[in-house]
Amino acid sequence: MLSIEKLKKYYSLDELKTPCLIMDKSIIKQKYEAIKNSINGVRVFYAMKANPNIEILRFLNELGCGFEIASVNELNDLLSLKVDPKKIISSNPLKVPEFIKKAHEAGVEYFAFDSEMEIDKLSEYAPGAKVYLRIVVDNTGSDWPLSNKFGADSSRALDLLKYAQNSKVIPYGITFHVGSQCLNPMNWSNALITTAEIFNLAKKNGIDLKLINLGGGIPIQHIKKTPQIEEIKFQIEKTLKEAFNHQDLELIIEPGRAVVGDSGNLVTSVILKAQRGSENWLYLDVGVFNGLMESIEGFTYEIVSEKELNGLTHKDDLIPYTIAGPSCDSVDTMFKNYYLPRDLTLGDKIYIINAGAYTISYASRFNGFEPPRVYLIDEK
Repeated sequence: MLSIEKLKKYYSLDELKTPCLIMDKSIIKQKYEAIKNSINGVRVFYAMKANPNIEILRFLNELGCGFEIASVNELNDLLSLKVDPKKIISSNPLKVPEFIKKAHEAGVEYFAFDSEMEIDKLSEYAPGAKVYLRIVVDNTGSDWPLSNKFGADSSRALDLLKYAQNSKVIPYGITFHVGSQCLNPMNWSNALITTAEIFNLAKKNGIDLKLINLGGGIPIQHIKKTPQIEEIKFQIEKTLKEAFNHQDLELIIEPGRAVVGDSGNLVTSVILKAQRGSENWLYLDVGVFNGLMESIEGFTYEIVSEKELNGLTHKDDLIPYTIAGPSCDSVDTMFKNYYLPRDLTLGDKIYIINAGAYTISYASRFNGFEPPRVYLIDEK
């Protein structure tokens, strides 16, 4: 986690225009290497949607990281950095034809699917591609379940793999997603057991699968108790050993939040404080539409004020606030019952902790408010 002390060592808050996101490259490196070294033989493909800042992408590429993408714009950003297309995959099972065609022409080989129509598109625009089937798995215990919009039921797996085999693509593996910010390590184990059953069934029908894509979902620390990477590693490696009997497998994983989430803090400023009925309202210059979109789904962050850090507030002087953003839309309300100093005033700095993921990537210019500017701490 990026400490406020380190943040202030590199940047003067008086000189920074808020809102801004300050990120520490050394933490990004630490997180990437921890995931890469956690599971024997796994290849890491960063989920670019988590934070597409071009300097972060450049840094991860230098570290040897691969990338998971879904669109032409994401592809173009990576190609502008001279990323090897062999280090790019696409696990979105509902791709637009233009993207498939351009990715294939660039040299991207691996694509996900979960339906016959997706196979048809891949056959037409990326013939010869290695394709992997996304299946539905249990997302219980995840902050964001992802099993409704994406994935085929395991009962349909063989039919879809056969359909791919009879098309112009190569059925190559299975992928799943246990849900974003997954707090239940057993989800990976249960998903791998289902995957093993599909591997065995496919082999009996002449389809030799080689790839397991473990997806994303590795959590970072926020308000809730969070499992460590070692707990997730234990469940994955234990199940791989038991269910796959030392098969020669290609393993890949797609962390996003786990790589960048706790490397950055949002710095924001108070723009208004008001009493509305019995509620204390606090308005910040960052909100739902320019950085905190995940809050409308109930995602919570640790939030701390500069006054508290400087010891200017006693705990008895903390009061509950409803915290909202700067726009003219009432949806722009992020948090309720957050305890912060009673005497907060215009311009006071507020820190939103571990906000490196899914903040700037969701940010728009709704109502004319700019997304947070990104600053990087580089200790070279």
